[in-house]
Parts: sequence; C-alpha cells; structure tokens
Amino acid sequence: MTKQEQLDWEAQWSRPAAISAFVAGAFLLANVLMFQAVLDDRPGIEGLPDFLLSVNERSGLFLGSGVVQALGGLLLAPVFLFLFRASIARGAGMPNWFVYLVVIGPLLYALSALLGTFDRIDLADQFASGEVIRGQAGEDRADDLVSEDPNVLVFALSFAGSIAVAFSYVMLPLRARRAGLLSPFMGILGVITGALLVLQLVPLVPVVVQAFWLVAVGLLYLDKWPGGRGPAWETGEAEPWPTPAQRRGLEPMPEREEQDGETPAEAAESAEPGGDPEPVPERPSSRKRKKRR
Repeated sequence: MTKQEQLDWEAQWSRPAAISAFVAGAFLLANVLMFQAVLDDRPGIEGLPDFLLSVNERSGLFLGSGVVQALGGLLLAPVFLFLFRASIARGAGMPNWFVYLVVIGPLLYALSALLGTFDRIDLADQFASGEVIRGQAGEDRADDLVSEDPNVLVFALSFAGSIAVAFSYVMLPLRARRAGLLSPFMGILGVITGALLVLQLVPLVPVVVQAFWLVAVGLLYLDKWPGGRGPAWETGEAEPWPTPAQRRGLEPMPEREEQDGETPAEAAESAEPGGDPEPVPERPSSRKRKKRR
C-alpha cells in the first residue's frame, strides 16, 4: 500500500473508528452505573450474600449491565485496529502478528463478560433458593457456592481477554507515540490504562481512565484534538509530536533528519540536475621552497 493509499484509508475509516471509541467509552461507564444500581444494602446480611441476593432480585438489570460491558469491550477492536494500521504504515516497529491480538483480545473480553454474567445469575438463583442467607452461616454458604462451582472456561476467557486488552493498551500507545501519532500524555495514559485494567486496585478508576482515553482517541481520529494533531497524521511518515512551545512558535518545529549529515542547502544543491561540485584546483607549489631545495 502506497503512502497516499494509506492516507485515503485513514480518511475513510477515521469516523467509524472514532464512533466506536465514543460508544465504547459510554458503554463502559454505563456498565458501572447499571452495576451500582443492582446492588442493595440489606441489614444483617454480609457482602457476598447481599450481592447474590441483589443479582437474583434484579437479574434483568444485571444481565443488561453484562451485555453493555460486552458491547463496550467488543468495540475496542476497531479502535485498536485503526491505530495499529496507522502506526505500522509509519514504521512503528510492531510485528504483523500483533493484529490478531488486537482483534481477538476484545472478542475474548466481551465473551467472558457475557458468560460471567450468566454464571453469576445462576449462582445467585441457587443461593436465594436456600434457607440460610443471614449472618456468618449465610456468608459461609455463599463462599461454598462460589468455591465449589468454579467455571474454568469463564475464568480462562476472562484472564486471556483482560491480558490481551491490557497489552494492547500498553503497546499500541507506545508505538503510536514513537511514530508521532499520539502525544506523550496519551502514550503514558494508555500504559496507565492497561496497568489499571489488570491490577484493579480501585474499582471505578480503571473504567473512568479507560473511558477518558477512548474519548480522547476518538477526538484525535476526527482531527478535533485541541491545538491540532501531529504532522505524522498528514504526511503519512513518522514525525515527532510537536511540543507546546513549538506549537506556540517559541521553538522551531522539528525537521526531518537529513541523509549523510547534509544540511538542507547542501541536500538541495546535490539534488539539482547537473549540480556536480566543481573540482578543487590543485594548489601550486611554492617557488621559494623549490629554490631552497
């Protein structure tokens, strides 16, 4: 694919990729809100039994949150694929097999979200149909249900999907930043998003950071970035992202490296037809030196 063909492809698919980023971010936030609406605080009932009873009581809303989460994860594929192809075209140095990880990771993530939702609904129904639900006895019974009936398939899909998506969040922004497609801030934020997705230290923070990154990338795809995008988006070549000082004209814009260390004037002269350098005349030897000899 030539450089112009790549730019034409990006112009054609930038809007669908941006819409996917916006909708994916909105779905991920909607999943959190729907999940919080499912939960209830019942007096005298511990955390896990209370969660299972809430899921059983509002199973439709809980299923809806799982569907929204799966759709949000599935929409990550076109967002990642667009950035992958743009980075590869500018020599970002990613292997070609990485495209399979970009596509399969969101697919596994979405599938595990759906299967995990059905699995929790089934466990909640088993717990709610029993007689012991309160106190320490209810908590022990809930723990036994969760530990005795582990779904290995759901766990494997969830683990593989989360790792693949997190790896995409880390590798793609780093390579795109090297090619000049992302600012340093967006590159670092992508790495933070991938790390939070795996660690899950704070429940709501990973989703909020992930949604923010997706919305920002969508604006970048649509060329709505504040102050304009980097020149790499227009030239189709790897060029550094301008610093704030360069955008304000306080510093000169980065120039492309010249071959063989030539200055721009020397490169222009050598590129002109018939511009061969004139031969340097030999310096005549001194007559005085000959007489002395």
